[in-house]
Amino acid sequence: QDVDLSFIKDYECYLKTNRKFSQATINKVLQRLKKMFSFAIEQNEINQNPFNGYRFNLLKKEVVYLTTEELKALESSKPIQPRLIIVRDLFIFCCYTGLAYNAMANLKHSNIEKGFDGKLWISLTREKTNKSVSIPILPKANTILNRYSTDSNLVFPKLSNQKFNSYLKEIADIVGIEKNLTHH
Repeated sequence: QDVDLSFIKDYECYLKTNRKFSQATINKVLQRLKKMFSFAIEQNEINQNPFNGYRFNLLKKEVVYLTTEELKALESSKPIQPRLIIVRDLFIFCCYTGLAYNAMANLKHSNIEKGFDGKLWISLTREKTNKSVSIPILPKANTILNRYSTDSNLVFPKLSNQKFNSYLKEIADIVGIEKNLTHH
């Protein structure tokens, strides 16, 4: 009952100054705390949510993307190590399909179907949104798809997201891309 809006603001200041948390971390901590107070109201433990009137400091993230020239540089790169070749190919495949890492890593042959236009499409349910999507397989993505056609149930070789991003940074260094390149 003693926690009020003033306490919440002071707590935010404490997280920022004493704990030196970033704004994103502060927001996550406060969102979790807000949920606990909402639960306390549902359980009739408190009468009013101290977060009433509180405004979260929203962050504006700058979206980083590859330019056409950078994508072409990746496509024309010729890494020697097989692990870098695989990562380059899978990343380019995702650039042309828009697939998230998990969707690409778990892509099955059964997800690839002939569409209404007689061409190949990826048909799957997005993990994050649980929505069904159909994605046309463009010629460059199809070339990569054919390169990794195996007897396995999965279309592509398994690789952890951590390794994938680590190898992708190596490729970016080789190609001369100075952005913090990750699959995301």
